[in-house]
Amino acid sequence: MARFRPDNSVPLDTFFKAPNELITDADLASDKAITEALRAAGAPGRVDSKESETVLSDDDSLVWMIDPLCGTVPFSTGLDNLGVNTAVRHHGNLIVAELVLPSLGERLSAVTGRGVLRNGEPFNPTIPGAKLSESTIGLEIGSQDLWHRLLQNGLEWILSIGNINAFRSGAYPIGQACLGRMPAVVLYSGSPVRPSSVHLDAGVMVAEELGLLVTDAKGAIIDGSSNDAPSAVIIGWPEVHAGLIEAMNA
Repeated sequence: MARFRPDNSVPLDTFFKAPNELITDADLASDKAITEALRAAGAPGRVDSKESETVLSDDDSLVWMIDPLCGTVPFSTGLDNLGVNTAVRHHGNLIVAELVLPSLGERLSAVTGRGVLRNGEPFNPTIPGAKLSESTIGLEIGSQDLWHRLLQNGLEWILSIGNINAFRSGAYPIGQACLGRMPAVVLYSGSPVRPSSVHLDAGVMVAEELGLLVTDAKGAIIDGSSNDAPSAVIIGWPEVHAGLIEAMNA
């Protein structure tokens, strides 16, 4: 967070590791800090991070799924739309997750079957309204090319929605939905979205522990242990989720 506002700190070093895929030295520093903290704590398993891979121990049954800075583009411009994803898979199954929105001081933590903590306290959010025409839905589309294709054919459903917001982050809108501030988030990817993903695992587990649904665009529950990869992921509170799926398949 010391690097969050570029005009108030040492300027960020930025580069593109792929077309339209910005990375900064803050991404790398966050990645290194998380890995070093796990190593110092004697954490077992291996780290599968957006920025690196690290073997912590011989125990390959545990995998730490980490996106050290989800929302690099807004972060680099001083916008708040960012998060940090940390989740643990044991033999492929999610068992622990933490979704942090550091600019907002929000930390959502989950353990399988034990509900969710918000900043260390048990959390049961107020469920947002269910009327699509009065709802604000998060929409994340992975690339400019995909934006172009979907605008030609595939986004007709947005005419049913009151407001659409794009945050250039997965963690941030998922976190807002989990906090009860938005009823749903739709995430498209330029390539099929892996059910097991450093971008989604933490948010998916927190959402499911709170009672939100996580499905593909047809409304089918996504199996995180499967190799099948949907082209879109919809995360939402049940009533709005149902209306959204209906609108997307009309």
